[in-house]
This record gives sequence, C-alpha cells and structure tokens, in this order.
Amino acid sequence: MSTFMKSVSDLWNGSRRRQFILAIVAGVALVLFLGNSLLFSDDPNSEIPTAKVKRGDVVIKITEPGELRAEKQVTISAINDKQILWLAPEGKWVHKGDTLVVFESEKYVIARSEAEAALAVEKSRLTQALNDYQAQKAQEEAARKKLENLKKLAAQGFAVQSEVDQAQLALLEMESKTRSLRAAVDAARANVTRAERALRQQERKLRQGVILAPRDGLVVYALYGSEENAKKIEVGMVPFEGMDLMYLPDISTMLVDTEISEVDLSRVKPGQPVLIHLDAYPDTVFHGKVKKVADLAKRKFSRVTGKLTGAKVFDVTVKVLDQDVRLKPGLTATVDIIVDEYKDALYVPIEAVFIDEMDETVCYVKNGHRIETRKVILGESNDRVVVVLDGLSEGEHVLLDLPKAL
Repeated sequence: MSTFMKSVSDLWNGSRRRQFILAIVAGVALVLFLGNSLLFSDDPNSEIPTAKVKRGDVVIKITEPGELRAEKQVTISAINDKQILWLAPEGKWVHKGDTLVVFESEKYVIARSEAEAALAVEKSRLTQALNDYQAQKAQEEAARKKLENLKKLAAQGFAVQSEVDQAQLALLEMESKTRSLRAAVDAARANVTRAERALRQQERKLRQGVILAPRDGLVVYALYGSEENAKKIEVGMVPFEGMDLMYLPDISTMLVDTEISEVDLSRVKPGQPVLIHLDAYPDTVFHGKVKKVADLAKRKFSRVTGKLTGAKVFDVTVKVLDQDVRLKPGLTATVDIIVDEYKDALYVPIEAVFIDEMDETVCYVKNGHRIETRKVILGESNDRVVVVLDGLSEGEHVLLDLPKAL
C-alpha cells in the first residue's frame, strides 16, 4: 500500500514539474514576442523601403523616342499640277522602270492646244512686224537717196537750201521710225520664243503623265501640310509642281531621327555609342552612334496634344551601324545614347538621394534602428541609379523615402 502511494505521488510530482517548466517556457516566449512587437512598433522608420548599396558596372544613358529613315534616298516630285489617278502602294519594293505615279492629263491636252494657238498668234505678229520693218527700211532708203540728190542739185544751183533741209528732216523721221519698228520686231521675236517655250512645257507635262522609278527601292509616301496636321499623299489629290510625292530610300544605310532636351545638350556628342530598340522587333537590339547634334534649338512637338510646347529640344541624328532587312523607314525606335560608363562603381537607386535643409546632397543610411544622415558625392545617373563617388560603402542600406524621424 505504501509503495503504491509513493508511485502515485512521484507521478503527480513529475507531472506538475513538467507543467511548471512548460509554463515558464511559454512565458519567456510571450515576453520575447511582446518585447519584439513593442520594439518594432516603436521604430517609426520600419515601414520605409530600403535598398542596398551595390557595386558594379553602371551605364549612363539618355533614352529618347525616334524614327528610322534612310540616309540616302531618291525624291520623286510632281512634274505638274495634275490630279493623281494612281500611286504605287507604299511599302512595295519597285524596280527601275516600274510605274510610280499616274496623273490625269485631259487638262494638259487643252493647255497644249491653247499654247499652240498662242504660238501661232505670236508668229503672225512677228511676220507683220517684219513686213512693217522691211517696208520702213525701203522708205528710209528712198529718203536717203532723195537727200543725196538734192544736195547735188543744190551744189549746182538747181535746188534751194530749204528743200535740202526738209529732206534732211524727213530722213531723220524715217530713221527714228525704223528704229521703233526694229524694236517691235525684237519684241515680237521674244514673244515667239516665250510661246515656243510654253508649248514645249505643256507638251512635256502631257508626255509626263506617268512617273517611272529611276532606280530600285522601297516606296515611302511623302507627307504634306503643317507638322501638326501632316498627311500622306493620296490618290485624288492635286499636288503643286515640284511637290515631294514619295521617296525611294537606300535601306543599306539607315539613320534614326530623335531629339534631346536642352538640359542634356552638353552630354551628347558625335561618336557616342547608341543602342537602338524597334517597337516592331522588341527582342532585337541594334547598334549605332551619334552622327550629328543640331546647332539650333526648336520647340518640342507633343504627339499627345498635336501642338508645340514651350520645351526646347535639339535634333539628333543617329547612324545605324547594322545592316538588316528589317530596318525600314518610318519604323518607331527608342534610342539609348550612352553618355558614360562606370566600371566597378558604387551605386544606389535615384530614389535614395535627397537634398536636406542645408542644400546638401545626402542619403539616409539605416543601421539597425538608427538612421544616419550621410553626405554623398555623386557621379552621373541614368533613369534608375546614380553613381556614388564618396560617402557610402558597399552593403549599407539606404532609405528610399524621407525618414519619419532621425
């Protein structure tokens, strides 16, 4: 009996001991949990995102939209102001001698007839002027002979001086009239020349009712109108003589037309490498270099509003170094102009850099629960990160927003 009671007592005591130990462990865990919760809840900066200071290669680039065009191209211009009846489809590859444009020609048939009639009139007037001139020349010659005869008779006493003077005056009048008729002949001859030239022009326009391709190439329609309301040429329109209708570009050498803000002007120079991305082929990167930067600024045109803005930009021409059949005029491109490259450099996100109340450039470094304001010296930046020349160390964590408390 005593042995049984002792065993029960030992079992009871052991059970209570285990419960007591478990209670202590649970209490310690609860204290630690509550302590940590209180500790973190007391940190006002705990929810501010951070970034790690990293080391690596940083490419500094300026990214801008652009459009492809051929460096060399043949311009097809309107040779008259006739209505366009047919156009070679845009984007079609044509060969030398293929038909590009067909014009309406009825109005030039009428114009040629009118020019022929005008030429006939001018020739008739020239003939009349020549006849008048020849008749006047004969009268002048007769007056000259009469004067010579009167002078001889006066010398012999058979004519008086007044007759000689009258004959002299008549000759002067004849000579003056002859000169006038000679000028009329010259004017009539010039009118005939102009009428002949006008007729040849109308005949040329009539013959050139069709424009043929002077070389092989890709058909690209020209734009007309203001920059805000530019339209492509189309069948039915009546161009003015000399107006650009289309282009046959040489796609072996391509360019990208883009523009940069005036704040980036000092950073972009001819020869800088460029990465080119085409919307049509997003998985391919093409290579190029800056060919030219414009000397004069212009107002930026907004493709959203279709109006000029107050911003100043400079045109930049990029030469494409790759040759690829996919490179075609008019394709939309995005260019990355490489203005600098840093090797093995420290960098942070641009969101980690701030200007404090003393106009100092700073980063806020997080060390545990402590926030340190650190002055930094920066290098170049791209659209994501900025190079840190001094003030931070690799591996440190910086805030990406202003601290709520220091």
